[in-house]
Amino acid sequence: MLSYCSNVVAADTLLVLERQLLSVFAPARERAGVEQLGVGLWLPARTMARLAGDRRARRRLAAILSDSGLTVTTLNAFPYGDFHGGSVKHAVYQPDWTTPKRLRYTRDCAEVLSDLLGDTEHGSISTLPLGWSDPWDDVADRRARNSLSSLSDELRRIEDGTGHRIRLAIEPEPGCVIGSCRDAIGWLGSAVEAGDVDPRYVGVCLDTCHLAVMYEDPVDVLWGLAEIGIEVVKIQASNAIQIDDLATEGVSEAFADFAHSPYLHQVNGFDAAGNQWFRDDLCFDDASTPRSGSARVHYHVPLHVSPPAPLGNTSHILSRVMGMLRDGTMAGPIDVEIETYTWEVLPPSLRMGSLADDIAAEIRWLDELVRVRDPA
Repeated sequence: MLSYCSNVVAADTLLVLERQLLSVFAPARERAGVEQLGVGLWLPARTMARLAGDRRARRRLAAILSDSGLTVTTLNAFPYGDFHGGSVKHAVYQPDWTTPKRLRYTRDCAEVLSDLLGDTEHGSISTLPLGWSDPWDDVADRRARNSLSSLSDELRRIEDGTGHRIRLAIEPEPGCVIGSCRDAIGWLGSAVEAGDVDPRYVGVCLDTCHLAVMYEDPVDVLWGLAEIGIEVVKIQASNAIQIDDLATEGVSEAFADFAHSPYLHQVNGFDAAGNQWFRDDLCFDDASTPRSGSARVHYHVPLHVSPPAPLGNTSHILSRVMGMLRDGTMAGPIDVEIETYTWEVLPPSLRMGSLADDIAAEIRWLDELVRVRDPA
C-alpha cells in the first residue's frame, strides 16, 4: 500500500487536519481508484503534542481515517514547526537531534502512531539527518547519539507493551550532518558499533530525490547498509530537477518559475572538467555558478510530469529503486510514501487541476510502477 505525505497541506490544528483528510486525501484516494490510501501523517510539534495527550482525539482521528478508506502506518517527523505560509529554508532543521525538543516531538509521534496502527504490527517515523552540518562538532554528535539511544528505549517500551514495532528512519539530506546515504553508512556504522544506536529501532529513510541529488547508486547504498546491519525502513518517492547540460540556452530563465519558494533547494553539480560543486540553494542567476556540465536540484517535482525543457527530472532513479522493491532486492516491511510537498509553489504548467487531482495522478503513476513496470 502506498502513502502520501500530508505535509503537502497545512495542519495547524486537529480540526484543520480532519478537514484536509476529508477534502483532499479522501477524494484523491477515490480518483486514484485505490481501495485504501496511506497517509504519511505530519503535524507540527504543538499539534502532535495535543494529539499524543488526548486519547479521545486519537480515537476520533482513527475513525475518520477508517471511514474515508485511509490508514496511517508512517509519520513524517522531519519538519518540527510550521511548514506552510512563510519562509522555511534552514529553519526546517531546527530543533535538531541535540535538543530535548526534537526527542520529545518524536516520542509524541511514536505514541500517536502506536494508537493509529491498530492491528498493523510495523510502523515508521522519518526524521531529519541529525541537523544541518554547520555548525556541528563532537559535543553535538554525542548529544544526538544520546537522544537516539533514549528514543530506542522508548520504542522498545512501546513494542513490549503493544506489539507494535515502530522504527525511526533517518533521512539523509544534502548539506546536513548525514548529507548522503554514504554518510549514513559511516555514521550509523560507528554508532551501532559503539552501542549508541539499536538497529532494531533505527534505520534509514531512502528519499529518492535526495539520493539522486547526491548522485548515489541505490545498489551500492543497499550493500553498504547491509554490511552494517541497518535496514531501509521507509522510501520517500520523489523526483529532483535534473539539468543535463548547463550550457543549454534558457537554463536560468527556466528556473524563474521555481525561484519564489519558501523551501531550501540545494544544488549539486559537476562542471565540464568533472569538478563537483554544491550550493545551499537555487543559484542559477549567480555569476559564480558553473555554466557547463550538469546539475541536480533538491526540488521535489511531481512523479508523473517532467518540468519544461531544458529542465528534466530524475524519475529514472525512482524507477530503479521501485524496481528493487518490486523484485525483492529490498525486503522486509518498508513504507513507501510519496512526498511532493511543493504543489502550492510549483509553476501552473505542472498542475492538472485541484490538489486532490494532482495527488491522485501521482498515486496512479507510482502504483503502476510498483506493480508492473515504468509507466512512462
